[in-house]
Amino acid sequence: MGTGGGASSRSLRDTPTWALATVCFVIITVSIFIEHLIHLVCNWLKRHKQKALFEAVQKLKSVLMVLGFMSLLLTVIQRPVSRICIPTKMAYSMLPCRKKAQKDLQAAHQQSGFDHCQSQGKTSLISEEGVNRLSIFIFILAVMQIVYSVLTMALGRAKEANSMAAT
Repeated sequence: MGTGGGASSRSLRDTPTWALATVCFVIITVSIFIEHLIHLVCNWLKRHKQKALFEAVQKLKSVLMVLGFMSLLLTVIQRPVSRICIPTKMAYSMLPCRKKAQKDLQAAHQQSGFDHCQSQGKTSLISEEGVNRLSIFIFILAVMQIVYSVLTMALGRAKEANSMAAT
């Protein structure tokens, strides 16, 4: 990926297996904990006959699964997508920035080092960094979906408690 030789560019091959195993263990443990927590919330909602909130939690689970799958898919296809080459002229059309910024973008692209598409005189459709940022954006969407759903459920509970107190 990067051509620099810092600690941040260390490949997986140069990473100790205990470090990789520790990171995987933490990720799996957190995932199992969250899954169990969602399961407990669903059971509690069923016992207390909160059908609407139960459906909201089920919808949240399905949305998170789709966003997780999209993130996984982006991670898997990151390199093949970055190897799709398009003409440079097309790469600099319909940009969200003005023409002045386009020259800076072209200069930065020339300094970014050698890649597969530059050898053909073209530009990659989306760089690996671009796909990585898209994956981060999907993660942020997932977090915001969680916050939105939890807030909606909390407001629903508050409204329900308020209507019961009024009766």
